Amino acid sequence: MQHTLSKYESLVDALQSLRVKFSSALVQPRGLVNSGNMCFMNVVLQALLYCAPFFNMLLDIRQNVAFSFNQPTPLLEALIQFTNEFKQDPTPMALLLEEDTDPFVPENVYEALRQKNVFQTLRGQQEDAQEFMSYLIDGISQEMADILQQHQHQQHRLSDRQNGDTGNEDGESEWQEVGPHNKASIVRDNSDSLVSTPITRIFGGTIRSTLTVPHSANAANMRGRHSGKNRPSSNREPFQWLALDISSDSVRSIEQALDEFVAPETIEGYTNVYGESVNATKQILLEKVPPVLVFHLKRFVFCHNEGVQKVHKFIQYPQELQLSPDWLTKSKATLEHRNARYRLESVIYHHGSQASGGHYTCDLRRSEKEWLRFDDIDITILHSVDKVLDEKKDRSAYILFYTICS
Repeated sequence: MQHTLSKYESLVDALQSLRVKFSSALVQPRGLVNSGNMCFMNVVLQALLYCAPFFNMLLDIRQNVAFSFNQPTPLLEALIQFTNEFKQDPTPMALLLEEDTDPFVPENVYEALRQKNVFQTLRGQQEDAQEFMSYLIDGISQEMADILQQHQHQQHRLSDRQNGDTGNEDGESEWQEVGPHNKASIVRDNSDSLVSTPITRIFGGTIRSTLTVPHSANAANMRGRHSGKNRPSSNREPFQWLALDISSDSVRSIEQALDEFVAPETIEGYTNVYGESVNATKQILLEKVPPVLVFHLKRFVFCHNEGVQKVHKFIQYPQELQLSPDWLTKSKATLEHRNARYRLESVIYHHGSQASGGHYTCDLRRSEKEWLRFDDIDITILHSVDKVLDEKKDRSAYILFYTICS
């Protein structure tokens, strides 16, 4: 591959410097050949291709890094080569020639997965699209993190030799935080050890899980003891998509699923510091929301008598999602997201009734007024966004990609 003068000095420099970019050059749509139950992979690759921040990241590395393609990053290299199969062309799909949209087999991605010893049943057995998306995004981020950590360790060793410092750092931090109404809580941050990569800057958010435990089951028992006010304890955890439970009869929309996600949960029989059995309360709220918010609708649930069953009901999802303050913590970290709006970019559907079978297709927003439906090698123009939002009898929305409105 030929390169112009590199914008970045190295891949490490790029991984440290890359920032989220939302506008991308349009590419000519191409179908992907299903060479044997590979639709679960095809829909994820198409959705990521039309996720502008993700595409821009790969394009930036491809164009501005003297990439040798012998790095310990097979997944990243495969995705860069995958995007290289698409020509940048803003021509509407209806005006493109048939040969411009010839389908192909993403062999580079297959080979990278074989190198990683995953999905060994390639071209034979249906897999889950969400599991593949999870593996691919996590895998690329981990490849980037390994390179950055290796560079950091080299820098630390050099600094330690110069300063004679042999200090050790813990990946988890804890501190006391004063929240609303001057209430103190203990906060443990489990995301401190997470290395910042271009992937985490695109998809990475943080949830805060807060546990409140009464000191005593009976207020009268508090007499003569060191009572004090309840001090909740919180854990911060990173996420790169949100898995939403849609099994409740009250959940008919994404907004209602998020209401359910953040609803306080009562934990009966929790043992407090006095060894007493009390009712504790646990609540999860969004602390930091990412530029690209991905929802996984939990379509498959385990029933004791029937095994894994699919939840077929239609879940409404808006073209524009307004975040509710009820879904967010009241910390300073969420102030900038208090009125955040997200725009629908893609929908991945599951066809059929079994988790281990069926078929996958996807609807993708190519431009402001152009939505396309991908079914392996077949590409259909959708003349209205209503075709994306309306209920479909033969398929169920499974994964949703939303991008924050700048």
